Amino acid sequence: MDRLMKHTEENMRKKHALDEKHGIDKNPKAPRGPLAKSKSTNVSRGRKRRNESVIKLKPALDPDKLVSIQIPPTLKKQLVDDSEFITHLGKLVKLPRSPNVKDILKNYFDYRLKKCGSMADSVEEIMKGLCSYFDKALPVMLLYKTERQQYQEACPANVFPSAIYGAEHLLRLFVKLPELLFHASIEEETLIGLQAQLLDFLRFLQKNQSTFFLSTYHVAEDIKISSNK
Repeated sequence: MDRLMKHTEENMRKKHALDEKHGIDKNPKAPRGPLAKSKSTNVSRGRKRRNESVIKLKPALDPDKLVSIQIPPTLKKQLVDDSEFITHLGKLVKLPRSPNVKDILKNYFDYRLKKCGSMADSVEEIMKGLCSYFDKALPVMLLYKTERQQYQEACPANVFPSAIYGAEHLLRLFVKLPELLFHASIEEETLIGLQAQLLDFLRFLQKNQSTFFLSTYHVAEDIKISSNK
C-alpha cells in the first residue's frame, strides 16, 4: 500500500505516460489471428458435436415412410371435443367404460366375420395387435396429465387398460399409430393391407359413434364422489 501513488493530477499524467510507453490499451479488442481462429473453430466444433448427439438421440421421422391413417372428419371433431373437455373444462371420462376397448374390437371382428368370413383370421390378428398396442401405449402416450391419477386408481398392476377404457382413448391411439408402426418391422405388402384394415375399422367407429363415444364428460370431483359411494 505504501508504494501506491496518491490520486493527484500530476500522478495521473505520469500513469498515462507510462501506459503509452508500454502500449497498454484500455479497450482491448477481440483477439485476432491464429488464436481467434482456434477459439472460434473450437466453439464451432463443440456446437457441431452437440447437434450430432441430438440427432443421434432423436432421429427424425420421414413423413414419406409413415403409414397414412386418414381419420374421418367426425372422429377428428371427437378428438377436438375430447381435448376440450379435459384440458380446458377440467373434466374426465368416467371409468370403467362400457363398451370398453376389448368390447369394441370384438364387435368389429363379429361385424367383419359376417361381412367376409374368409378374412377372419387376419382381422382377428390385427384386433389382437391393436389391443396389445393400446395396453402398452395408454400409460405412456395416450393420457393427458390430469388423467394420470385416475389411471393409477383405475388400473392396478393386474388390470389391462383395454378392459377399463373405451372409444375415447382408443381413438387417440390412431393419432400415434403412424409413429408406432414406423418403428415396427413390418413388410411393405403387409403394411398396405394393415392400412386398409385400420381405415375400415375407423369407418366402423364412425358408423357407431353415438353408441361407442360419450357425449359429455364428468367433473373429476363428481367421479371421486361416485366411486366412494
